[in-house]
Amino acid sequence: MTTARRTRPPSKRSVKTPSKSVAPPLDAVMHTNLTLVEVDDPLLLEELRVDRRLGPCIVAQLSDRVAVVKPGSSEWFLRTLLKAGHTPKVLNP
Repeated sequence: MTTARRTRPPSKRSVKTPSKSVAPPLDAVMHTNLTLVEVDDPLLLEELRVDRRLGPCIVAQLSDRVAVVKPGSSEWFLRTLLKAGHTPKVLNP
């Protein structure tokens, strides 16, 4: 009598593979009537962010040169920039 040998399946060892950090898909959001501040020098934006009067009005920084001003405070923000000696250029589409 002939017996066939069974081969064992490969052992299922816990093999850790490097996990890939995958960012969740971004949902696009469109905002209207949003006031942005754009500066030529990133240090100027940092100065505005740490200013005790203007800093609280900056709610988000989009890049090292662009930030979002809190809705409803854009006119006050502009007047305060002028009083501080800045010369902002205002664009209204």
